[in-house]
Amino acid sequence: MRIQTDSPLPDYDIAPGLRGHRTVEVIADPGEWGLPYSVTATMEARDGKYVVTRIVVEEAEGGPTVQRGELAKISVEPFIRAAASKTLSERPGAKPGMSRLGIPGASEEFLEKAQANGLTDDDLPELAALYRWIRLQEGRPTAVLASALGLSTATVKRWLAKAVEAGYLTQAERTK
Repeated sequence: MRIQTDSPLPDYDIAPGLRGHRTVEVIADPGEWGLPYSVTATMEARDGKYVVTRIVVEEAEGGPTVQRGELAKISVEPFIRAAASKTLSERPGAKPGMSRLGIPGASEEFLEKAQANGLTDDDLPELAALYRWIRLQEGRPTAVLASALGLSTATVKRWLAKAVEAGYLTQAERTK
């Protein structure tokens, strides 16, 4: 897999606290991600998430021809996640590197505390930041957070509503 960006360093504010590239091109060679073809996906940051704006599928030398049924099997998720991997968290106090959830800057203390004791009002800024990071690359950030934190979806929804009320998230970010 190769990633090409519109600038050498992340220079676009995708969402509050997330700096990335406005446009990212991800190239997967045949065999990567189980693909029999060479696939190039172009993503653009829009409304706090990456969306695929172009996808090119090419027959590989000696490989199968491009077939309609095989095209339907190509998932854009790995391409979006690859684009998101070049995004930086710019939150004050964010730690470098990835947490065990693959979230840049997420503190292990927060994850462990949330799993053991649930959430408190003090957790709203970090919850909002995690939501934004997951939303950047995943269509169901609330469900992903609930699973990762070991909480019910209803509980996470309630706390995200509190994060909106407190000004850490916008209502627009909470809608698709």
